[in-house]
Amino acid sequence: MKTTFCILIIIFACTMSFAQTWTTTQLTNANTAKEITYLTNVEKECIMYINLCRMYPKEFIKNELLNYFGNERYGDYIKNSVYRTSLITFLRTMPAVNPLYFDQDLYKNAACFAKEQGIAGTTGHKRIKCQSHTFSAECCSYGMDTGKDIAMQLLIDHQVSSLGHRKICLSDNYSIVGISVQTHKQWGFCAVLDLK
Repeated sequence: MKTTFCILIIIFACTMSFAQTWTTTQLTNANTAKEITYLTNVEKECIMYINLCRMYPKEFIKNELLNYFGNERYGDYIKNSVYRTSLITFLRTMPAVNPLYFDQDLYKNAACFAKEQGIAGTTGHKRIKCQSHTFSAECCSYGMDTGKDIAMQLLIDHQVSSLGHRKICLSDNYSIVGISVQTHKQWGFCAVLDLK
């Protein structure tokens, strides 16, 4: 019994020594919206996770993707997803790009649309009252209530054949972002990210 216990401790210690984690510096560099007091923790976390993927693509595979199969609410629906696999393949050769920085005007635009969609229970990008000319690209996420799950939904882009959200989130054409997460009549939550 004592020998078995010792062997289990050694295996656990070896496993832990190979576990990947983010450094304090990496997290600080990626958390570009941390000082924005009117953003929620979910909104800040989403920007941070997208930035971690942009800035440290290979580390993102080890630290986040390899053990991410979906969130608790929906189960491991992406465990065998070819979209998850294709993101891993892409990140292996992707060069690092600069992080996204928060922009207040884009935030106002994203908040307007997230509220509009939430009240109506709609999805997509068709705006009724909210402006559409103030941003260059837009990503919408539905049903996710943590920043990490929102970021992962957009990056993996499960069953989105164009991979449009992934391409936008990882493109070095964009440097600023506004994000708003609101309640949604049908999906529970809606996140809108507007980028420029």
